[in-house]
Amino acid sequence: MIPFLIYMLIKKHGKQTCLNMVVHLRHMAAVKIHFMVVMIIIFLLTLMPLISKAQSLRLKYKVSQGSNDIGWLTIERQTNGNRLTLVLLSEIKTRFVFMINVFTKECSIFENGKLQTSSVYRKANGTIKVDKQTSLNGGQYEVSEDGGKSILPITYIGKNLLSLYFQEPIGISQVYCDKHECFIALTKTGDGAYKLLFPDGSSNCYYYQGGICTKVKVSHNFYSANLNLIP
Repeated sequence: MIPFLIYMLIKKHGKQTCLNMVVHLRHMAAVKIHFMVVMIIIFLLTLMPLISKAQSLRLKYKVSQGSNDIGWLTIERQTNGNRLTLVLLSEIKTRFVFMINVFTKECSIFENGKLQTSSVYRKANGTIKVDKQTSLNGGQYEVSEDGGKSILPITYIGKNLLSLYFQEPIGISQVYCDKHECFIALTKTGDGAYKLLFPDGSSNCYYYQGGICTKVKVSHNFYSANLNLIP
């Protein structure tokens, strides 16, 4: 079909005219391809700032009790512009009088350095122990748990427990604890850790290297454990 069309063009317009038309068409095709390449480059340049704004960092910890490994913990930080998302997952299997399997999931979302929403979920041996959500509504923090809601006497939360894994709390005197719904004072210990003493009598000690938490000592009324960062 195409050879026939070329033959007809040559017959009607002459050989030189047809050659000029072919050259013109080739030039138009090259211009079109050049235009598409330029548009793709412009699109990629537009997309690059959005990609550079989105960053992610994941930390993994081994949970041990004495010389025994009893579980794991991972926490991920995702930043996208002014939005910061922290997600913690943990599973611990250990034995006191009987075998205990504890799964934990926590999530916090900050915008412009202020907590917007957070959630704490904890299940032990298949039974939900904690299922709590905190959200900022109309300048006040509202806590939802067990079908009920309450208003916190707090208007600003800039740091909570999840924040401590990614930033050494230099110059910070307290952080918010979502589980206990209150601020917990930070005290510096003799070995360089930052200690939190919770209302139930348990405590956490956070150790840092290069601004990142490398170790957490957990002391509970019934047990103690260490979280060690996996390189």
